[in-house]
Amino acid sequence: MKQVLTIVLLFTTLTVFSQVGINTTTPSDASVIDVHSTSDGIHFGGMLPPRVTLAERDLIPVTAADEGMLVYVLNPPNSQLQIWDGTAWQTLFPQSIEFSAVLAAWDVLGVGGFGPSPFNASESSASVTVGGLTRGSGLTTSGGGSANSWGADGWESGLPNESQANSIATGKFVTFTVMPNFGVNVSLTTIEHYNIRRSGTGPTTGIWQYSINGTDFSDIGAPIIWGGDTSATGNPQAAIDLSGIADLQNLTSTTTVTFRIVNWDASGAGGTWYINNINGNDLIVRGNLR
Repeated sequence: MKQVLTIVLLFTTLTVFSQVGINTTTPSDASVIDVHSTSDGIHFGGMLPPRVTLAERDLIPVTAADEGMLVYVLNPPNSQLQIWDGTAWQTLFPQSIEFSAVLAAWDVLGVGGFGPSPFNASESSASVTVGGLTRGSGLTTSGGGSANSWGADGWESGLPNESQANSIATGKFVTFTVMPNFGVNVSLTTIEHYNIRRSGTGPTTGIWQYSINGTDFSDIGAPIIWGGDTSATGNPQAAIDLSGIADLQNLTSTTTVTFRIVNWDASGAGGTWYINNINGNDLIVRGNLR
């Protein structure tokens, strides 16, 4: 009897560690689990992966060891089948679909006295971490500041032949950062239209830059002439297309993007420059999430 019991237990153990078949008694030798759609050729079914929203997907505590995890992200009509590759979620189907989202936005309505530094984003995506608007070391807030705007004075570099290089050397710029959270793939697409206010002695010219290592910066487009309106109306600025900058596409949590606005050609130390209030959010960075 003991011998029979031993043989039964042995076969039971071997069954646990052999291939598992669902709707089949002859699973493939190459598989661990072999799922057939039907067992009778009449009634059919499919395999349903876990279904989650984008926010719920980002709450899954994945690590590098979870490579191969599969989920279906619900976002009708642009839902996606995604797989975890060990560092980020990748779309299996359809490849062309991405989620466009506001990644970071600032609303300066109600801000006065130049505003705090850093000035935290008023709105940000749960898929990224955003560093607030920050004044460079060479800028000041010595005047009273204007209402409904964020900025600084002290833009004059104090060096002859004021230039972009002089302003960088003397800290005459503002910055903010955007970093994808772990497990998210982000492509930056647009800085939406915005408005700049300046005083008569404030900087006339500036340029947007970016860095993916916090040290080496690249220009985004050409220098911008901010405009001559020094009233509260300010000067409307065109949107900036980021989609063609390879460094800013398919980013993961290993990269923090630093944006910088460098200004020059101020004619007085008290000259001011502000991100100005328009309607709703006043500075918006948009991107695609996968």
